[in-house]
Amino acid sequence: MQDAISKAIFYFYHVLPEKTSHLGGGFYGQVFLVVLPGDRSIVAKLYRFAGLAAKEAMQLNMLAAHSQLRVPRVFGVVEAGQSQGACDVLLMEYLEGINAGDQDVSAISEKDRGRICDQIVDNLLCLHNTVHPEGFGPLDGKIFYTSWEDYYYPKAQSIVKKAYALYEKGQLTKEILDIFDRSICSFDEIFSCPVKEASLIHGDYNAWNILLARDKSHAEAMIDPYGCCWGDREYDLYQLDNANGKAWGLLKRYAEKYPLSPNFAGKRAFYELYTEISHYYDSGVPVIPELVQRQAEALKQAISPYMERSFTIS
Repeated sequence: MQDAISKAIFYFYHVLPEKTSHLGGGFYGQVFLVVLPGDRSIVAKLYRFAGLAAKEAMQLNMLAAHSQLRVPRVFGVVEAGQSQGACDVLLMEYLEGINAGDQDVSAISEKDRGRICDQIVDNLLCLHNTVHPEGFGPLDGKIFYTSWEDYYYPKAQSIVKKAYALYEKGQLTKEILDIFDRSICSFDEIFSCPVKEASLIHGDYNAWNILLARDKSHAEAMIDPYGCCWGDREYDLYQLDNANGKAWGLLKRYAEKYPLSPNFAGKRAFYELYTEISHYYDSGVPVIPELVQRQAEALKQAISPYMERSFTIS
């Protein structure tokens, strides 16, 4: 990774980094703080798969145009073939701050806690209130859908196939596979309330992807989108309970500010299980059995009104 960073920095800036330190990472990449000559600090994000750096750069630029919180400014994308490095690299602004998802929320004053909660939720509402009049689909799409359900259903079907592949590898149980079968057959019931607007969604909006000021008095920035598109605003919402989101009260505050759909509980459980399984399959990271079991049980409960129906799996 150090070699890939050095090659990308030299290709883009024509200098070598003076120091690099690891900041974190996830399913698809690793993030490093890079100090350049002249004591300038930037962030280099290294990706495991080609094309993701350019995609995230596009997403960050779109989000920055509509966000109330700061979003890292994109400096450039260096593809592996350009720098002769091992992977694609995204170079972007380093934003000072501390991770909201790592904080003991109870140790923060009630006043500051309320302010931060409002800022995180209001920022998400600002994104969601950005509506694409041409319809649902990728940010860079050429064709858009008038219906979210028409756009999302083929994606959900493809994730069921991914679940079958993980089952064949011994990473999912037959019980979980059965829940996938039953839930995809219940798609029309779970998504019975049409999504009216194609909203700008972050795709991974949780407290881990929010930076706070060092004194923990307010929210500073939003980072790390994934799957950002024109979609159902409620697709973003299950993430609000992740990390320490429940302690912040994020989902509760969002629902106070914007009414949730009558079928939100089922959609939330569906989005969570399907999205997480897709991440495991796409990244090659081994499934965490306990976590997926909890997500599958939540979806099973959500589709329980339809469980007595006869399902025919093609």
